[in-house]
Amino acid sequence: MRSLIVASVLAVSAVPTAGSAQSSGAAPQPSTSPAQQDPKQLEAEIAKELGASPSASPAPQQAAPPAGGAAPATGGSPYARLLLLPDVSAIGSASLAYDGYDVEKRSPRGGPYSPAEKPAFAFEELELGLQAVVDPYVRADVFLSFTEAGAGVEEAYVTTLALPAGLQVRAGRIYSPFGRLNLQHPHAWEFVDAPLARERLLGEESLGGPGVEVAWLAPLPWFSELRLAGQNTTLVEDAPSELTGVARLLNYVPLGETATLGVGLSAARRGEGTAGAFRDLGGADAYLRIRPTSGRAYLAVQGEVYARKFRGAAADANGGGTDTGWWTQAFWRQSTWWGYGVRYERAPSAGEAPAGTEQRASGLVTWFPSEFQRLRLQVGWDRLPGGGGGLEALLHVEFGIGAHGAHPF
Repeated sequence: MRSLIVASVLAVSAVPTAGSAQSSGAAPQPSTSPAQQDPKQLEAEIAKELGASPSASPAPQQAAPPAGGAAPATGGSPYARLLLLPDVSAIGSASLAYDGYDVEKRSPRGGPYSPAEKPAFAFEELELGLQAVVDPYVRADVFLSFTEAGAGVEEAYVTTLALPAGLQVRAGRIYSPFGRLNLQHPHAWEFVDAPLARERLLGEESLGGPGVEVAWLAPLPWFSELRLAGQNTTLVEDAPSELTGVARLLNYVPLGETATLGVGLSAARRGEGTAGAFRDLGGADAYLRIRPTSGRAYLAVQGEVYARKFRGAAADANGGGTDTGWWTQAFWRQSTWWGYGVRYERAPSAGEAPAGTEQRASGLVTWFPSEFQRLRLQVGWDRLPGGGGGLEALLHVEFGIGAHGAHPF
């Protein structure tokens, strides 16, 4: 593969262009063909183009980090960087759903579901990722989403790489730094669907939109980060976007050699279309991960609490009280191949269900054929206010190909 890439690159570069010959006024000079050059010399030239020292091995090597700083971000494949290609990935997901009651009317949500007592197949999403370092100053990440309803931009932003004083800036279309789950793409979730409270109190999908975010890493012995964002967000598809301010404080503290505890606080204020009308959002999240120093097994326990209150004219239309909801879950990856989870959640009811609190308890079994594929069976019981509800079941398959960047911890 390396020989093919080297030969292709040098074959292209060895052909003189008519423009260059005419501009110099001289006839094209004969050049040595790739077949006539020493293969080791060709690889050394490629390594030199990639920034390796002349005495280095022909294989491309990663540069050592400068003293007192982090190693420079270089992206993925060095040959892809030579050919000006970004890292490309695709993640697809599909499911078979069964619901024992009319979810669409009595418990509307964005996740996969079926008509009452009628199993249904669904293609959920194909996410195409394009990621690369643009130059020594910024990195670009683009995620496109393809569903049966159409295509759209999930996220597309640039991130600074070399700001001083622990600062970093993201700009573009981004997920809002509110809570833990809101920042993650669906394929990073341990359960198949999102908790009801996140959808009912934050937005139909993830809270996010075009804007800018500034992050500051505090100079403390543990990880402590403050994020501030200003952006336009849309809570329901095809609805007008509104200016939103978001703040999040996150701290990670190691608990010995095998455990880490993360605690976050989030707040947001969003306009509601008229002067003096706002919605205030608040949240708290916690994440505990226990993983022995050897083996693949780990235990992750996490949860979030959300609160929403309308202000001004929005309070008259939506009520002046405070709506709350929460969820908590535990996931145990027993081995390389198997994982198990449980989740319990409470959220305000929606749709044709009586007003009140909806409760749902779910169990999960995950099989990992490899690190690039997983098959999940999720079964739950949904209890609506007044005693209605029923069984929910999801059989979900997911695969990933290509070089996909790491997700936030």
